[in-house]
Parts: sequence; C-alpha cells; structure tokens
Amino acid sequence: MFVLVFLSVVGLFFVIGLFGYQRLFNPIKQNNEAVLQDSVVQVENYLKTFMNNIQGLLMLLSNPIINDSLGKEDIARLLETMMIQHREEFEAIYLIEGETISSSSPFSYPFFVPEKQVADIVRQMSGDSGVWWSPPYQSGGRQSLSVAKRIDAKRIIVFDLNLSSLTGPSVVQNKEKAVFLFTGPGQPIAFNMPLTSLTAIKEYESIVSQLQSLTAASQMSYDRVHTETAAYKVLRSDQNRWNWVVFSIVKESEAYPLLTLLEQQMVVVLLVAIILAAFLSMWIARYIQVPVSAITQQMKAGARGALNVRVSLKRNDEFAYIADAFNRMMDSIQTLFDDLRLVEEKKRQLELKALQSQIHPHFLHNTLSAIYCLDQAGRAAEMAGMLRALTGLLQYSTDKTGDIVTVEEELRQLEQYDVLMKLRYGDVFRLDLVVRDESLVAPIPKLTLITLVENSIFYGLGTGETNHIIVAGMASNEGGTLLEVSDTGPGVDPSKLSCLLAGVPSLGRHKGLNNLGLRNIHERIRLHFGESYGLSFPEESEEGLLVCVRLPEPDGPEACQVKSEGGREAC
Repeated sequence: MFVLVFLSVVGLFFVIGLFGYQRLFNPIKQNNEAVLQDSVVQVENYLKTFMNNIQGLLMLLSNPIINDSLGKEDIARLLETMMIQHREEFEAIYLIEGETISSSSPFSYPFFVPEKQVADIVRQMSGDSGVWWSPPYQSGGRQSLSVAKRIDAKRIIVFDLNLSSLTGPSVVQNKEKAVFLFTGPGQPIAFNMPLTSLTAIKEYESIVSQLQSLTAASQMSYDRVHTETAAYKVLRSDQNRWNWVVFSIVKESEAYPLLTLLEQQMVVVLLVAIILAAFLSMWIARYIQVPVSAITQQMKAGARGALNVRVSLKRNDEFAYIADAFNRMMDSIQTLFDDLRLVEEKKRQLELKALQSQIHPHFLHNTLSAIYCLDQAGRAAEMAGMLRALTGLLQYSTDKTGDIVTVEEELRQLEQYDVLMKLRYGDVFRLDLVVRDESLVAPIPKLTLITLVENSIFYGLGTGETNHIIVAGMASNEGGTLLEVSDTGPGVDPSKLSCLLAGVPSLGRHKGLNNLGLRNIHERIRLHFGESYGLSFPEESEEGLLVCVRLPEPDGPEACQVKSEGGREAC
C-alpha cells in the first residue's frame, strides 16, 4: 500500500507539471527573445545618443567666438571640467595648434600621443570644417577612436574616445547577456564578456572568429555560434550611423530562464512528493541522529581541552544514560585540573618567596657594611640619618601586603636608598630619575630598581670618575612599560652580557656586578608576569651598562614626569 500511494502521488504531479509546461512554453520563449532583442536596442540607442552628444560637444568647443574669448588657462580648465564629466567615455580632450598639442586633459597626455597620429589628424582636417571620425585603433591595450572638428585655420579640437565604455555596465544592464561591437568590415571594437581565466579567453577568441563571419548578414537576424564548451544564441543589428554591428549573445542553456525556472519548479514539486513519502524514514533517522551528534560534538570539544562542556538531553532512554556518564566524567576531569592548578600556583608562590629571600640578606649586608664604614671613619653624626633611611627601606622590603608595588612606590624608596648611599660614598655617583606618568602605575616586584642601581654603584667604584646613573621609564613600542637603568661605569664586554642572567659567578674585572641579584630579579618578574617580561641587556650602549626592564602595560594619563636629585618637573 505504501509503495502504491507513493507512485500514485508522484505520477499525478508529473502529469500536471508536463501539461502546464506545454501550455506555457511558446509565450515564455517569445518573451525571452524580446529580452535578448532589448539588449541590442540598448546599445544601438546608446550609440545614437553618444554620437549626437559628441557632435554637440565638438560644435560647442569649436566655436571661434568662445575660443577667442577664453585665455589659455580658461581653455585648460574647460577641457579638464569636460573630461571629468565624461571620464568614462573619453580618454583625452586636446587642442591642436599648427601641428602640436597646445592644451589637453589629462595634462600629460601629449607625451603619450605619437607625432604621426597628430600629423594624420591635421592632414585629414586640412580644408575640412566638418566632423571627422577616425577608424578604431589600439591605444593602451584597448580600442579607441578620435573625433576632430576644426575651429579655424590653425586650431583643431580632438576627442579620443574609449570605445570599451560602449558596452559597459551603464549601457548593458543585463549581466547575463554578452554584447560584442564590430565595425562593418568585421574588426572587433568592444565587448563586455569577462576574461577571468584561460578557458574564458579561448571561448572569447572562438566567438569573435565566428561573429566576424556574421557581420555581413541582414540588418537584424538570429543565429547561433558554437564553441568547445557551449552553444550560443546570437542576435545581430547594425541600425546606427557608423554601420557598426552589434551582437547580443547568450548561452542557449540560459536563453530561456523562465522555462528553466519552470523546469526547476517541476523538479521541486516532484521532490516534495518524494519527501512527503519519505518523511517517516527521515523522522526515525533524526530521532537517532540528534542525540548522537550532540554527544559526539561535546566529546570532540572535550578532547580539544574545553573542560566545561556538558551534554543536555531532554529524554529518558539509553542516550540520556550515555550523556549523564559523560557529564560525570567531565566533572571529575575538571576537579583534577583545578587541584593541579592550585598545586602549581602554590609552587610558584614558594619559588617567588625563595627568590625574594635571596635578595633581602644581600641588600641588608651591603647597607650594614656602609654603616660600619661610617662608624670607622668617625662620621657617627651621619649614622642617624642612615639608620633612619635603613629603617624605612627594611619596613618597605618586609611589608606583608605583597611583593608587587607600583613603579612610583619603588622610585620613592629608591630616593631613600640614594640618600643612604650618598652618606656612605659621597659624590662617586649621581642618580637621576626620568619616568613618564603613565609608567608610574605599572606593577613591579619590590627592590627591583634598588638592586639594579646598587649594582651600578658598586661595579662603578674605583674608576676615579663620577658614575652617572639614570633610571628612565616610558611606554614600550611592543606594548607594556619599559624601564631603563643606565650608567657611565666601565661597561661590560658584549660577549659576556649573556652571562649576567645565566648564573656565571664572575665577569672578569667587573667584580662589583651581582649576577645572583640580577638573575633573581629577572626570574621574579617572569614568574609574576610571564615569559615575555624581565631583564635584557642591549649591546648597542656606547658606554657603561644599560639594563632594560620589561613590565606589563599600566593604565594612566599620557604625561611626562622628570625626577632628579634637584626635584620634580612636568614636561
């Protein structure tokens, strides 16, 4: 019964569709041929209008009264204005005086016009006051045509026309129809067939060779051309003053789009009948496919690392049991990953504390050594200020609020450290701070700048000259904040710069450098902010040592702040 009903419905729709197709075939065919003819008429009408407009413009520009009343600059502006208004149809407009071009638009056009072409125009216009039309010729890879009109005995106005505009989208609005324009003897002038591939070029060459043989046919006629890939229906017309031949062609498979649409609709009707008959089978397949696809999709997402995916099925069968088991498995995996993340975070915090604990004893040792040297030198009066500065620095370094502070806070403590070292070493060094305001709010581990300045002070001792230390800060071109600590100390051999962060115990004669402190700062920054941040040593510094500190990008106003021993000034 199911097979009988299925075949009956399909057969009924087929008979109705075939009867309707036979009744509609002839009217639709006639209508489509009229549409094909319209594309030819469009080009013919445009050619007539185009020729009339060209002659009207020539009559205007060749009027001696108008030309005599205008200066050379006025004529140049007039030509330029007219060229702008007709930039699609014209390649150039120029004025010939004697045998040379005196004015043109575009301005540089005379440099590209062969002298022979100008001489031919002058020869053709000798003693002729009418409008002269040249045969089509190649210019810059496309077909052109020159139109000339004599103004007086010495002057000739010339239009160079772009013939490809005659079949452009503004003329031929039906993109499915290809239009070809030929001269009466069969020379191709223009076409709108896109040549986007080697196959299209071969198709074009085959069509042109066949259309050339049809140029001598009757005034308006239908014909056909055949290529390797398709057959075309052709309509020919030559109803224009130039006796040019217009061909409108369309693939025979596309010549009757309404019939094609009707055939497609018949197929759709048959498909609907088949779909109705097969609906039950599709429903059963969907009942199974939907849950399987949902479970498979979430499993693939989980395999890619998305641990938050879950399967949601509103049903109570075996598929729901599988989905529930998958969800429980993903919950267990998520819990394991969360526990592992907590363990890694605790491990990272312990590493940070270990690195910070290495810096504190070293910093305290250097400071107490400085106080001891003051006592031995009999400068007990200066020890009070030094102890006061040391107390503030110790409170800052051991503060339990966290290991990360702003650059502004670090600079404030660096100024205290500067006071401390000045009491111990006097004028053997000079410290200047030049930091932009947007960099002051950048995060930085404690004692970073203090340790870098301390290295610059100690490794520069004994040179006999004042070590000028500069701390600068600005936004980095690569994103984030860039701090630079530079000095005028003895410098370091470029080949040994990589050792400063590699844990090498000594760098020859520069024993004041604290490799351990530099490496600890580098590791603390990387542990806090990521592998793309930390210390680096550019090799292009001319003297002393330059240390760059890369930090995350802060949020702050775009202003400049200069800090120095003498105070603070806004740029």
